[in-house]
Amino acid sequence: MPSPAHRIDNVQPPATIVAGDRARTLALQGRDIIDLSQSSPYHVTPPHIVEAGMAALRAGLTNISSPRGELEFRRAMARKLESYNDLQVDFDNILVTPGSKQGLYYSMNGYIGEGDEVLLPEPTWVSFKQQVELSQGTPVSVPLSEEEEYCLTYDALQQRITPATKALVINNPNNPTGRVYSVQELQAAAKIATEHDLLVICDETYEYFVYGSGRHVTLASLPGMWDRTLTSYTFTKAYAMSGWRLGCIVGPQDLLEPLRKVHEHTASFVSPFVQAAGTAALDGPQDHIEEWRLDCESLRTVVAARLNEVAGLTCTVPQGATFAFPRYSANHSSAELAMSMIEKAGVVVTPGSGFGDCGEGHFRIALMRSPSDRVLEGTDRICRFFESLQG
Repeated sequence: MPSPAHRIDNVQPPATIVAGDRARTLALQGRDIIDLSQSSPYHVTPPHIVEAGMAALRAGLTNISSPRGELEFRRAMARKLESYNDLQVDFDNILVTPGSKQGLYYSMNGYIGEGDEVLLPEPTWVSFKQQVELSQGTPVSVPLSEEEEYCLTYDALQQRITPATKALVINNPNNPTGRVYSVQELQAAAKIATEHDLLVICDETYEYFVYGSGRHVTLASLPGMWDRTLTSYTFTKAYAMSGWRLGCIVGPQDLLEPLRKVHEHTASFVSPFVQAAGTAALDGPQDHIEEWRLDCESLRTVVAARLNEVAGLTCTVPQGATFAFPRYSANHSSAELAMSMIEKAGVVVTPGSGFGDCGEGHFRIALMRSPSDRVLEGTDRICRFFESLQG
């Protein structure tokens, strides 16, 4: 039997998938399972977006499209970037991709190769490490401390720099911790990147989900950062378009060129009717985003408060994103704990180990995966589960 390429050897399935497979099996057997694992929201795509996609299908937009993306969509995205992200860009600074995950992989594959090191402030999204390894690079963990509120500092990054360091990945707001980086923290990352001539790959998936007095700042908008930053955007969270597979990478045209080459020889293009729906999402009503954000803002405080009432559980109230990331003191790995929670409590969470070594001893609760009442019921089940571990 043919053996796989060596670059596949260390690649693990996403932590969000393993527990979910078991949960689906139990659900098919009639168990009441509450899904608090996947990051995709339970909401359906808003009607005006669906209608725009259907209208495009009926109009015959079912054929090949430009690899860079439809001009109308890219112009709409450019308007959004100027108004919300303080980025003045041309449509040629936008590469449309079949989902943000694909665009992030293009970024890794286009710039990272054997011998290149990529700094990953952790805990962080489950696929960054795997994408670096698929590109034959070396992921380098930059562990951030929960006791220091996962603060991103110049010193923490500088300690991991070597002559082989080529890129830095910033996930802001952070999945899974919910940390929203301040301007000062982003300036520290920018200083490191400038001093060591690093590419910065910035994932802004949860840009609309910031709470309290916090605000989202786009790293590429800081002085000197546009020329070395690739920024990823998605329509999955704010527009509930997970199944449409629509995202984009934004950056200088020259910086996008390697990504375009990978794109043209893999996915080729994004379906034009999907981009028509994306244009409607950008140009249409945005009221639902604030409604969903407020739901998460309320849930994060209630969920954290309930978890903190249980001995052995500690949960910081997240500043952004759509997750809670509690720490536990039980003598089990997070993967074992997640499987046990499915079997005994009927709740699916994501083990913290999937987000890097410093995620061990935690698990992630997705606040948008199920309706609010189910999230709260799931939280109560989690609390009872941990209380049962204490005898």
